[in-house]
Amino acid sequence: MSHPITGNRRSVLIYSFVWLLVSALQGFLYWYILSFPWPVVVSDALFSSLLFGFMGLLAWYPTRYIPFQRNSPFYSILAHVVAGLLVLFVWVLVTVGILNGIFADQEAYVKFLNKSLPWRAGLGGLVYLVLVLIYYLVSNNQKLMERTQQQERLKVLVRETELSMLKSQINPHFLFNSLNSIASLTMSNPDEAREMIIRLSDFLRYSLKHRENEYVPLKEELGRMKDYLAIEKKRFGEKIQYIFNISGECEDFPVPTMIFQPLFENAIRHGVYESVDPITIRFDCTPENEFMKTVVANDYDPAIPTRKGTGVGLQNVRQRIELAYQEKGSVQWMGTEGVFKVTILFPRIYSKR
Repeated sequence: MSHPITGNRRSVLIYSFVWLLVSALQGFLYWYILSFPWPVVVSDALFSSLLFGFMGLLAWYPTRYIPFQRNSPFYSILAHVVAGLLVLFVWVLVTVGILNGIFADQEAYVKFLNKSLPWRAGLGGLVYLVLVLIYYLVSNNQKLMERTQQQERLKVLVRETELSMLKSQINPHFLFNSLNSIASLTMSNPDEAREMIIRLSDFLRYSLKHRENEYVPLKEELGRMKDYLAIEKKRFGEKIQYIFNISGECEDFPVPTMIFQPLFENAIRHGVYESVDPITIRFDCTPENEFMKTVVANDYDPAIPTRKGTGVGLQNVRQRIELAYQEKGSVQWMGTEGVFKVTILFPRIYSKR
């Protein structure tokens, strides 16, 4: 923790100006009330005030290294009393000794100087106390700022850890489903199974590549989602149709990696699995005020009871969005008239990641 005055040029200028102002006021009073000659007035005012100003800087160190203990304040108070007495003793001794030596021929001034020791020491003690209180306020403020910064860093670390845990929940689930799809084709259509393995390897390579980089352009993320849908299309054939409608402004917008994979997986699980008719999965992205709006929608047959899921995928996506965008983004879903939609609002303020 640096000195609150010497560690900042602006603080040094303000501190110096205050003591020059005190010197000017002291000199004016000496001249106007006591009628001392100008050399005496200027020397006493500048020397005593500026020397005490320098000594006052030293009061920071007992404040810095002897924190005030509320439960047992005696030690802290005693330490400051000793430090204050030492500062006052040095200041009075040096000031009076030098001024006595310089103006030994000014009997009236020397007499006044020697008689002024008590009130100089008392006034100096009061100023020292004020400086100590100011230093304590500054020290506590600095500690509060450091604690706040540490808490913010801790929050970032916790958020990153939670995001990593959420991502780790996605990858194994997706891998198991993809391997099941490939297994179903190994006997009936080995060539398509081979193509699916290549697409799967590309997809997993993408996932591993961006494990350290949490955000990628939307067009890159959707490229990998198309690989995933192509894998599933090999299994279900014409039963799956997918359409992507993306505004040009959306293509380079950064999104969390693998954020859409659970949504497409849900669309296949609860739409394609349960339906006998072809199912269309649609992805749309459009700018909307302060957000980038994405919608993943899929058909489903409302007359057929859907397979009840755990809801982990959707909750996972919601938690990731809340963590990644500090609760400024949102995830909503609803199913009406045979269409299930999941809407994600990405705050555009985060577009320069």
